[in-house]
Amino acid sequence: MAVFMNAKGTTNTNYQIGKRGAKIFGGVATPTDAEVNTGDIWLDKSNNKTKIAYVNGGSVTWNQILTENYGDVTITGNLTVQGTQTTVNSTTVEVQNAMVFEGATADAHEITLTTVEPTADRTIRLPNVSGTLTIDGQIEVEDLKTTAYVAQGDTWNSDDSELATTGRIDQMIGTEIANSSVVMHTTGTESMAGVKTFSNGIVSNVTGNLTGDVTGDVTGDVTGTVSSISNHTTANLTENTNLYFTGARARNSISLVDNGSGELSYNSSTGIFTWSGVTSSTTNVEKVTALSFGQLTDYGAVSSSTTLTSDFGNVATANVTFSDTGYIFTDSGLPQLPSYLVTTLPSSVSAGDLALCTNETGGATVVFFDGTNWRRMADRAVAS
Repeated sequence: MAVFMNAKGTTNTNYQIGKRGAKIFGGVATPTDAEVNTGDIWLDKSNNKTKIAYVNGGSVTWNQILTENYGDVTITGNLTVQGTQTTVNSTTVEVQNAMVFEGATADAHEITLTTVEPTADRTIRLPNVSGTLTIDGQIEVEDLKTTAYVAQGDTWNSDDSELATTGRIDQMIGTEIANSSVVMHTTGTESMAGVKTFSNGIVSNVTGNLTGDVTGDVTGDVTGTVSSISNHTTANLTENTNLYFTGARARNSISLVDNGSGELSYNSSTGIFTWSGVTSSTTNVEKVTALSFGQLTDYGAVSSSTTLTSDFGNVATANVTFSDTGYIFTDSGLPQLPSYLVTTLPSSVSAGDLALCTNETGGATVVFFDGTNWRRMADRAVAS
């Protein structure tokens, strides 16, 4: 038998049991891989642990040998426990696929607790009560409450401590609807008395009178009297044979027939009548050219002495269109030229037309149109 000892005066930290036996290493330094074989023991003084070596392909793994009151333990292989009592105190126990429970008598019958293959992490919580868990398909109403359940005609406790049959629930709902001022059936025919308020819902097939404001869409026919639609417009109103009034529609409904001379015209876009008539008399007759009247009143025939005093309404266009300025004769027999300001002298006239410019420099003066400009008769200067 060969024995290596750390005798006084030597530096050996290990000895070997027999010629081919295991070595025992001591000290704080990890033994080198070259001197270690499977089964060698290392008394590690750096942390007071006992380890046994496992060599695989030249690589050494030191596995710790368990001792009393050791602490945390990691087991890399299978663990087999034999004994009549095993105590496990852990926050997490991982069991793959199934856990098998034996009854009080060891026989051929066990209970297996297993899972359906999970597709994600799941959590199942056990309630904080004592009792027996029930299985799907095996539960009875009596299993839930010792007071069982209430049937039709039974009193339903207000603290929700009882279960109710379908018939009792239906009976209770009918009673609540009958006694309530705000609850109705969601389907079927409902008779209502008194004032009802509907919020954020659809009311259909209403027969009778509705009073008060209705907020929301009304689908279907409405018969009866509607007191006010002041908050609605005709933008989306569909017309049938009865057309509602519009300004454009009223203007288009007016037609004009004159004597064929074309002196009176009507613009259906603006609703304006325009008279551009010319008389053949040159004595004591006022000549009116291109005057827009707005609304017209029937004045009858205009004689040489007629004075028009009625209100013609707004004059849409004044002093703009002049095909023939002509003359205005008064009872004095003297010709009167049409009067204008410098800024209102017409442009649609013919060369040679005359007018009186009332605010010309130096005072009122007669001006003539040369085809391009209005000029003063006195010095041919452009009117200014």
